[in-house]
Amino acid sequence: MNTVNMCGRIRHMVPGSYHHGALHQAILDAAIEEARHSGPHGVQVRALAKTVGVSPSAVYRHVPSIDALLTEVAQASRERLAVRLAAGRDGSRGGRSRKGKALARFRAIGRAYIEFALTEPHLFDTAFTPTTVDVPRPDDPSPWDVLVAGVRELAEVGVLPAAKADQATLIAWSGVHGIASILVRQAAVGPLGGDEAIDAVLDGILRSLETL
Repeated sequence: MNTVNMCGRIRHMVPGSYHHGALHQAILDAAIEEARHSGPHGVQVRALAKTVGVSPSAVYRHVPSIDALLTEVAQASRERLAVRLAAGRDGSRGGRSRKGKALARFRAIGRAYIEFALTEPHLFDTAFTPTTVDVPRPDDPSPWDVLVAGVRELAEVGVLPAAKADQATLIAWSGVHGIASILVRQAAVGPLGGDEAIDAVLDGILRSLETL
């Protein structure tokens, strides 16, 4: 029996060797990998059952519905996005002053968001796919929380008033999500190329926040 782990590697398991709870995780891991290659519409019970080496009925004993599974997969996709955002922020080396460093870290979050969409377009799509099942727990880590923390850093160094943090976070998220969606779908962005479009949007976001 083969299962797919979170990193996409296949590991072999003997039929019937799943311990309590392991089959659900194996199904989820396989679903995440399928979403990574095909998007949310690629997550199908029969294909997942074949991947993990069980019957479709066994899958349904561990997953209430395909929508419930997609809710978990979407959450896992957002959490991967959050990890990428935090890594981009923490890897930023720009700026000498506190303000310069905060601006560089914030900009790195925005660029990491867009780069995640471009390098993992199907997971990006899956992360925000609507489902009818409520998320059973908060995202951990949360991409929204990473962005909120970046906005608070800007407020601490005087780029924007702390009272405007929620508004600033919404503006920033809308801007990076918009250009990410446009570039992933290869929609026209006027005379600007990909990198130029990204820089233009990030510059525009920062200018907007500075005027709040």
